[in-house]
Amino acid sequence: MKMTGQRLLWKEWQAFYPEADLTRAEKIPAMLAVENGWLCQRCGEVSQEKVPADYFYCPACLTLGRVDSRSYLYYFSAKSLHPRNVQLTWAGELSSAQSKIAEALLEDQSVASTFLLWAVTGAGKTEILFPLLKEFLEQGKRIAVTSPRVDVCNEIFLRFRQAFPNEKISLFHGQERKDAGGTFVVCTVHQLLRYHDYFDLVIVDEVDAFPYDTDPLLHRAVDTAQRPKGKRVYLSATPDGKLKKLVDRLYYLPARYHRRSLPVPELLFSWQLEKELLDGRLSKKILVKIAALLAENHVLIFCPNIPLLEKMAECIQCEFSEVQLTTVFSQDQERLVKVERMRAGKYQVLLTTTILERGVTFEKVSVIVLQASHRVFKKSALVQIAGRADRKGEFARAKVIFVTSEVTTAIKAAISEIKGNNQQALLEGLIDAM
Repeated sequence: MKMTGQRLLWKEWQAFYPEADLTRAEKIPAMLAVENGWLCQRCGEVSQEKVPADYFYCPACLTLGRVDSRSYLYYFSAKSLHPRNVQLTWAGELSSAQSKIAEALLEDQSVASTFLLWAVTGAGKTEILFPLLKEFLEQGKRIAVTSPRVDVCNEIFLRFRQAFPNEKISLFHGQERKDAGGTFVVCTVHQLLRYHDYFDLVIVDEVDAFPYDTDPLLHRAVDTAQRPKGKRVYLSATPDGKLKKLVDRLYYLPARYHRRSLPVPELLFSWQLEKELLDGRLSKKILVKIAALLAENHVLIFCPNIPLLEKMAECIQCEFSEVQLTTVFSQDQERLVKVERMRAGKYQVLLTTTILERGVTFEKVSVIVLQASHRVFKKSALVQIAGRADRKGEFARAKVIFVTSEVTTAIKAAISEIKGNNQQALLEGLIDAM
């Protein structure tokens, strides 16, 4: 069946919308029998999974609550919105390069449908979007800003709240739900499965991040949530060649707004690194480097997995007993609190997995990647991690150190890309020096 301009709810209406008027809702089966299984009407996946009670369910969108062949979905028609005045109170000022892209984004809406903003980490992609967001809101249109990463959603939600203080902005992800309506929504991509043919503008931030980059379900969620004549903007610091060719318009910004070059990673070789890490220790030269970085800034240390994270926290705390440190990983229940405490300067060292490779900004931090040759550190991840250094504030001599026992293709490609961005930025007069 065709579902136009409607919002999808499942059992959550009972908990979150107890006042919902179900007489306005269209009730449909959550799953339909098809030739090769059961079609989930929420996510579009065909399932052959059956529970012992002999009915089918959809494992693909299980994180949003189980739908099965016995349950129903409810669709509520979207209310009409009208043109209005929208207040943008952001006190900052776009650079000439940022302004050029922001203006082009607005002008090109009439001639194109898909857009890619390719900008280096810390270039101010979110701020470039402000004029476009204001324009769509004033036209009475609905907006979704979505990302695969919870931390990215949290950060941009706060920025939007500050820039548009009079707007009702919702935040939806697996750890938090702030419902302010459906006009302006910030959410993880999975949450878009709740919407069908609903948003006039969908902005996908960190489009190359896991799991969006490899999951067809999430691509389908974005497609389904967007209205047929809606617009889509992709944001990325490390887009692949396929995406660059896919969009109607591409805008490239190779420099940060503060006109400083991107920190180029330095290699610190430790030939016995894997054995040392297995034993839960660090060589003297690595410890000396950590001490040198701490003399200038706080330090973010990236580890390839959680077991190593715990070992290294113990080792570093033992060597630097006076330093306040903590660890952060995806299942950490205090993750959001710890990130805020790091922003506030409560920790001198924060050890993390790749969960913080994107979407977080700290002032005065240097970065270390332990075992940078590990397969989890792909080129895009290394570029993003390096981009945590010197993002904002006054110049603090931030460094990026790749600790490794070998130079992988990913390491070489990441360093080459960062250098290439700096060279292009210098050529365009966007930075003062390399």
